Amino acid sequence: MLVNVWDVASAKIIEELGFPAAATASAAISASLGFEDNEEIGRDLMLASVARIAGAVDIPVTVDLEAGYGPTVEDAIATARGAIEAGAVGLNFEDSAHKDTSELYDAALQAERIKAIRRTGEELGVPLVINARTDVFFRTELPEEEKLRESVRRAKVYLDAGADCIYVLGPTDENTIERLAKAIPAPLNMLALPDAPSIARMTELGVKRISFGPRPMRHAMTALREAAEHVRDLAIFP
Repeated sequence: MLVNVWDVASAKIIEELGFPAAATASAAISASLGFEDNEEIGRDLMLASVARIAGAVDIPVTVDLEAGYGPTVEDAIATARGAIEAGAVGLNFEDSAHKDTSELYDAALQAERIKAIRRTGEELGVPLVINARTDVFFRTELPEEEKLRESVRRAKVYLDAGADCIYVLGPTDENTIERLAKAIPAPLNMLALPDAPSIARMTELGVKRISFGPRPMRHAMTALREAAEHVRDLAIFP
């Protein structure tokens, strides 16, 4: 279970609570710095944030680096190298090609990019844990059964290219999650969402890795808003 962090303070809380690893959420880091999600923040600023987080805790840090901040194999290499230099030991790597469309990267191209990330880690002596994310359910308008088949197909392509685990973003019904867990021959990552099964139930369905994305940051911001509203409402204005 990965309660995703977005800055040094949140990462330190996760470490103090005894979690064995910390994971960042790109949407949370982006929002904290005034950017929309989906690579608007850019590689350099994202990696600078990662470096501050990884440098502040002693537990391993895996980081959400979106689609690698560029479409080419060279972009994937630059992002992987930057992640290692920033102190990360794992990364999320998604196949969404553009935030405003349903377009995904061609699976073969994405596989080449994953191979490049794997080679980069080996060359630098850091066996990066690659959590390959496919956005078939999240982005495309295929029929549900086709979404499942295409997600499994892409998962196997990405695993053959060197990914360690597969993150399928979007599905929340038990039947789909269980079918994905059985069909994908690697640990399956699912996002904990309000309408998704409970953590205990997802574990029973075969999910091995559960993350929370930007929800912890949003929860913290909701608490801040409520506290500030309370202070505001107590104030007496002329």
